[in-house]
Amino acid sequence: MRCPFLREAQVKFCQASAFRKMIVRMSAHTDNERCSSPDYVNCPAAKQHHEELPSQSHCPFLQESLAQYCAAAAVSKFIPYSESLLSRCGNESHRYCELFLAIANPQTDSSVSSVKKGDANEDVVEGIVMPRRMAYSANHMWLDADDDGLYHVGIDAFLAGAIGRVERISFVTTYGVNRPATVLTVNGVDVQVVFPNRMLLTRTNAYLRANPERLTSEPYTAGWLFEGRDPGESSTEKSPNVSEGLIRDEKARRWMEQEVHHLSTFIHEQYSRREGLMMDGGSFSPGVALQLNRDEILRLFNEFFSPYANWRS
Repeated sequence: MRCPFLREAQVKFCQASAFRKMIVRMSAHTDNERCSSPDYVNCPAAKQHHEELPSQSHCPFLQESLAQYCAAAAVSKFIPYSESLLSRCGNESHRYCELFLAIANPQTDSSVSSVKKGDANEDVVEGIVMPRRMAYSANHMWLDADDDGLYHVGIDAFLAGAIGRVERISFVTTYGVNRPATVLTVNGVDVQVVFPNRMLLTRTNAYLRANPERLTSEPYTAGWLFEGRDPGESSTEKSPNVSEGLIRDEKARRWMEQEVHHLSTFIHEQYSRREGLMMDGGSFSPGVALQLNRDEILRLFNEFFSPYANWRS
């Protein structure tokens, strides 16, 4: 499915110019245009490429083509059809575009998700939003597969809610066949988050390095981390399917319910160890990692968000 803001236009440009500036073709104004009249011979750009040609009614360097542009952008940037495959506008990846998100879904729940409450395409388990189209890894990362063979990877609302705020994001793997990995700085502590399966990485959400808060405020949309494809023949070693071992549907909902209760128990134990007091009841609050010291944060990530967390699933 292509982006609803994607538009098409017939454009023209000068092949003799050092810069390709595309202008929307408007047949009503060609009478006063030098390029579309015999007066093109007086154009400096055409003179530089002078050729012995018979007199013509328009400039031989005037080219026309079909282009695409984004109707949501403040400034229209025309992309030739020959380059449209490099754009995310023509496939389901447009769901992760900043412009699309700002217009299509302006109201977000900043605590856990950018998905509107009550959406029929999501579940809410113990306050944690879980879009149904996604599959989840045991260390709380999600995988979204579209019909065009593209994958997007990010952290789920459980992980986003537990850490609350990220100070810095560093991408460890950025291209090639790898397990998507990133280092998050949480309350001054560097922790690594790794998607368990390998994929052919094609893009990272570099925008998050300047605005890391989007990772936790909009984990399922603007906070995505990696884009990629199935390794296929590009891999030199046999790799499992990108979605192998991931959790879906009812199993994912039961798993998330267990994780919420497990984390609440874990936090009680950490506070009891620190304060020497027995604690019971209640559930963890958003941003609980910001209340923990370095050792407790490392224990938290080792227990719930390690790439080897699948032993518990």
